[in-house]
Amino acid sequence: MVHEKDRLVLFGYGLFETLKVNQGQMEVPDLHYKRMAKGAELLGLPMPDYETWLAQLQAVIDNSIEQLSSDSYALRVTLSGGGGEGIPPQWLYHIRPIPYTAEDYAKGIKVVILSSRRNEYSPSVQIKNTNYLDNLLGKKEAEEQGAREGIWLNSRGFLAEGTMSNLFWVKDGVLYTPALSCGCLPGTRRQLVLECAERQGIPYEEGEFPLDILKKAEEVFLTNALMGIMPVSKIGEMEFPVQENGRANGGVNGGTNRGSIRSLITEEFQKRVGRSE
Repeated sequence: MVHEKDRLVLFGYGLFETLKVNQGQMEVPDLHYKRMAKGAELLGLPMPDYETWLAQLQAVIDNSIEQLSSDSYALRVTLSGGGGEGIPPQWLYHIRPIPYTAEDYAKGIKVVILSSRRNEYSPSVQIKNTNYLDNLLGKKEAEEQGAREGIWLNSRGFLAEGTMSNLFWVKDGVLYTPALSCGCLPGTRRQLVLECAERQGIPYEEGEFPLDILKKAEEVFLTNALMGIMPVSKIGEMEFPVQENGRANGGVNGGTNRGSIRSLITEEFQKRVGRSE
């Protein structure tokens, strides 16, 4: 049990990672560990070596298998901030279902632009910290508008990220995503998508982009550990095609003879994580 004087309780001071587990195996745990270790260094928290950390998580998975009704689920691992008076940091684990459906991938999800702004200058945006108030308020705002996710612009008006995801779009055969300096969490699946694009020979660009650039996007998708690669059908009043097997399905910018870049990246992506959507 977490002590009442732990900084996690008092201030939301801590770190977490959410891993996708398939048939008892964690997806890309090495990437999650590297990000958590970077966060632990920033917050001044102790972090075990990779093998010890991995064994801790695997023990939780092994002890939970009989309680689960699905082969795929989310494992959240949290490291509390501890505190003075001899209160050490604590490890916490939580297992929950994955909230995405086959229909989400087939039809895409609706997204809105949030009224609040992302502070790209804050060091906290670079780590998965447990103070998630901005994210939860943003998610609430999106849901109140009938959307599944909300996208932030940063303080300079450039596209940043979603409350729970990284943003990508395609135009003229080029893959685009906001640079990390725009206020983006260095997502594990963001990293994988860029690696997959490079292996597929798909040009990509990270940079500072205004919201209007999305008006001409041919494909838009989001990424995170649980959704993988999720197509977006609408952002505000902007509609986008959800392409399958090279054919555009709806949207205003679907008039292309090229195949779906998202589909090509997804194929390579699935090889890396060792699974199928």
